Amino acid sequence: ILDVTHEDVSVCLFLETLQGPAAEWFQHLPAGSITSWATLRDTFEDRYKPSEDAFTLLSRITHLKKEANETMRDYYHP
Repeated sequence: ILDVTHEDVSVCLFLETLQGPAAEWFQHLPAGSITSWATLRDTFEDRYKPSEDAFTLLSRITHLKKEANETMRDYYHP
């Protein structure tokens, strides 16, 4: 147990949280492709972190408001 690092604990705890598609994703990674906590974190973020475009689209959608004089076509296709 003395040889267990904080990084080892982080990896183990993270892997315990994976469920469903994320767990399947991890199980299908090539053997030896994850060599550190940083590699696991970066690989996971590359796969699951939304792109900035997704945040921009979400922001646009949540701020949509149809004006009284605006047709549905104009509202839908600004």
